[in-house]
Amino acid sequence: MIGAGPSGLAASKVLASRNIPFDCYEAGSGIGGLWRFANDNGLSGIYASLHANISKESMSFASMAMPENYPVFPHHSQVLSYLEDYATSFDLHRHIDVGAEVTAARPQRDGSWEVAYRRRGDPAEKSRRYSEVLVANGHHWDPRFPDPAVPGTEHFEGTTIHSHEYRAPHAYAGQRVLVIGMGNSACEIAAEISRTAARTVLSTRSGAHVFPKMLLGRPADHLVSSPLSDFPLFLKRPALRLLLWLARGSPARYGLPEPDRELLTTHPSTSDELLVQLARGAVTARPGVSGFGPDTAVFTDGTCERVDAVVYATGYNISFPFLEPSVFAAQDGRTELYLRTVPPGLSGLYFMGLAQPSGAAFPLLESQAEWIADLIDGSAALPSASNMTRAIRREWRRHRKTYAPTYRHGIEIDFRSYRRALGRERRAGRRRARSAAPNLPTMVDLAPRADAL
Repeated sequence: MIGAGPSGLAASKVLASRNIPFDCYEAGSGIGGLWRFANDNGLSGIYASLHANISKESMSFASMAMPENYPVFPHHSQVLSYLEDYATSFDLHRHIDVGAEVTAARPQRDGSWEVAYRRRGDPAEKSRRYSEVLVANGHHWDPRFPDPAVPGTEHFEGTTIHSHEYRAPHAYAGQRVLVIGMGNSACEIAAEISRTAARTVLSTRSGAHVFPKMLLGRPADHLVSSPLSDFPLFLKRPALRLLLWLARGSPARYGLPEPDRELLTTHPSTSDELLVQLARGAVTARPGVSGFGPDTAVFTDGTCERVDAVVYATGYNISFPFLEPSVFAAQDGRTELYLRTVPPGLSGLYFMGLAQPSGAAFPLLESQAEWIADLIDGSAALPSASNMTRAIRREWRRHRKTYAPTYRHGIEIDFRSYRRALGRERRAGRRRARSAAPNLPTMVDLAPRADAL
């Protein structure tokens, strides 16, 4: 297993409970992935004041609730503490090799996988052979910048960072700051910086639906598990539109452009503070950036702003540096995976958490891991590679009708639909395994090998 963030921990818990032997490699010196502030693996982009934008009830793993004394939206340190308690409760630390970075995972002719890794401080690589590789390296760690770059970027003389590097607002005190983007990070960072900056400008190429964290006195993410979530889209969208209008009015009231896409076609941006700071004039909304000068930004409407610093909150690439692109890659943000997990025709490779639900991801992870465990121990079987490929194509056709055709939304899923699909596939997989039982290898044959090379 590659990675000991939430996905790797959920998979570790399930595999351990099923007595499936495994090793989990974690590049950092501790578990938690992006939820470990200033993680020494360099892959965490959380900032000092960050709180979860999903409520503790919605965010909890299925097998272990977050503590009752946590606030509705926990601080990142509390989420990390919860993950550490989860690992301790299920005795997962003994399976996790921290400070060990996987540098390559190579398929072998006999169907096994050679995994190369390097321990921190040791330049020498080591390798081991496994029958399966489970990838849980996350998708919020490889900063994505505009491509091609904004004209004049090379002439801009101020400071430029990606939101992945942002930690606290004090570095921007008294400065004129431009934040580019309209996702959760852009909204929250712009609002926070505006409290110390001389001027804060938020640039967005298109409008977005900004959800308050609380709706009708409840966390907004509870809508995912409410009866409203089962409504068809043609009913769900107007209902949500009405709720948002009642809660915060028109985006134009705050100087934001009207969204150019329907509700639920893009990942929701969630922020209470941004709307307040826009209403106070502490943040000014501008359209997309068309160019830079040494100390200016020019926008697509022809306006200009003097700028000292730029924060790109422009999302992340989906990357697998330990896999050759010929083995697997996410071209244009698309992942050709059956149920976001299995690459057809490539035996023994699985992906965890490579999906972005409208709600929290944690509750889906154990279900996904249970299915993977079924496949590893032989209690379930996959469809043929050709059937999986056809299913992936059908899913992409549905995806294009539902979500925006952007890189960011290539892994967007509906929480409840995906959970139901996993349940159906687990049942179908068990039927396939029973019908093919005389021809299947035994459970021992399918157990992961960890023979040192």
